[in-house]
This record gives sequence, structure tokens and C-alpha cells, in this order.
Amino acid sequence: MTTRTLPDPTTLSNLQLSEQSCALCGARLYRDRLLGKVTYRDHYGRKVKAELWACAPECEVPRR
Repeated sequence: MTTRTLPDPTTLSNLQLSEQSCALCGARLYRDRLLGKVTYRDHYGRKVKAELWACAPECEVPRR
């Protein structure tokens, strides 16, 4: 089993952090898979937990 490093949540858009877009490529999600959970600080300094989702089975567009 390979372990994939999750993207840095501070580099993701609000759509990616709110499970509406792929956390890897940014495409809108129709079929998805869970990448993992991250904790980060928002712009107010509060700790926020988010689930990161990606295209399933794999991204069709290049990773940005």
C-alpha cells in the first residue's frame, strides 16, 4: 500500500476544502474518493478540520 502525501490545505481553494472540487486537480466532483482529513488554521486563526476528496478513480485533468 502506498501512502500519498495530502496537499497543503493553505494552498487549496474554498471549493476544494468544502468537498465540492477535487483536492488534487480542482475539477468539479461527480464521482469521488476520500484522500484523508487535514487540520489547518483559517484566516481568523481558528483550527478547522476538513476532509479532502479527489476524482474517482483518478483525475482526468493534469494536477495543478
